[in-house]
Amino acid sequence: MTRRLRRRLTTPIALTITAALAAGCSAGADAGAEDSAATIKIGTLYSVTGPAANVGDKMRKGTELAVEQINQRGGIDGRKIEWKFYDPAGDTSTAVTQTRKLLTDDKVDAIVGGGSSSGIALAMGQLTASAKKLFVATEGARAIVQPETEHPLTFKATFNDTVVMQKIIEFWKAKGVTNVALLPDTSGFGQSALEVAEKELPAAGLKLAVASFDPGTGDFTPLLTKLGAGKPQAYLAWTTDSSGVTFLKNARTVVTDGAALIQHSFGFVDDRYMKQAGDAGVGTVLSSPKLPVADLLPDSDPQKKTIGEFAAAYEAKYHEQPNVYAGQAYDALMLAAEAIGKAKSTDGPLAAKALETLGEHVGVTGVFRYSAQDHSGLGTDGVEMIKWDGERFVLAG
Repeated sequence: MTRRLRRRLTTPIALTITAALAAGCSAGADAGAEDSAATIKIGTLYSVTGPAANVGDKMRKGTELAVEQINQRGGIDGRKIEWKFYDPAGDTSTAVTQTRKLLTDDKVDAIVGGGSSSGIALAMGQLTASAKKLFVATEGARAIVQPETEHPLTFKATFNDTVVMQKIIEFWKAKGVTNVALLPDTSGFGQSALEVAEKELPAAGLKLAVASFDPGTGDFTPLLTKLGAGKPQAYLAWTTDSSGVTFLKNARTVVTDGAALIQHSFGFVDDRYMKQAGDAGVGTVLSSPKLPVADLLPDSDPQKKTIGEFAAAYEAKYHEQPNVYAGQAYDALMLAAEAIGKAKSTDGPLAAKALETLGEHVGVTGVFRYSAQDHSGLGTDGVEMIKWDGERFVLAG
């Protein structure tokens, strides 16, 4: 988000929030002043160190901001949030230990945030389900919540990859693309997308070739060369790992068809990655929530005001621009708080039922419409196709 975006999205309401944040105390200080019986304990795992740190750091800040805002307005039905945070550093076994600590030692009422990794979130969900606690994940794989009958207390604040793939297919069809190369990483996030692609693309009449890669891959040249033999019109990488930068650099060298689209999924919408890629990032097409291009949206867009207020408050607190990871973490905490407030209880099943019957919640990531059949709650109306122009993200058109 550029300075121009910040100026255009700064509203009087946002400035009021900013002033409140500047005058207020931290969530931790608020919690420390409260008797534990008078607080609502929410636990969080994000990987702010290790390979997922680039994602987890922004997630932590988004959640922290939401906690502070809720506490400064009086908490949830008069009860402040006591926030417990741990860093699994991208390690699933560590995350399992920390989740057990949250549930048994810290005795949290709900958990928000799944360690910045779909694999970690999947493991955490088994523990939160056994403890009958509400779990709102911030990770992408649809298996975190699907099938909903097997995950009645687990929700996501991110798009299901099915929704994102459908939006990408619409974009491809409009561009006349019929032949696609997909490069998903071997994480739960990437392989979930592969399962969706193998179903959705053939059904839409598109030809698909696939080459999976391990996170941390240092050279995509062999994979791109192999895929290039099939003359794809679009190359789509699906990862949150920084090796996606190497994909961009290698693709600009190996792919000789100047008309071919070089693309990334919604897990790579971060201007830090694009800047690392340098000239190789220019023209990259991505599927994304609306946050990076909010200033380019019409004033009638239902999310524009919400995104503007969030962006102003985040930048006032952290002196940096928020990204989509911060936005989805902020949404997750706000949704959990709204569910507990509506249920007037921290009981997991009651809070889950409250989320399923919440109606529309206008968030930073999208307009959430949870139901018993949909624990992601987001549709294609929240996905934008964008591209990097060398300085910022713009609408892909």
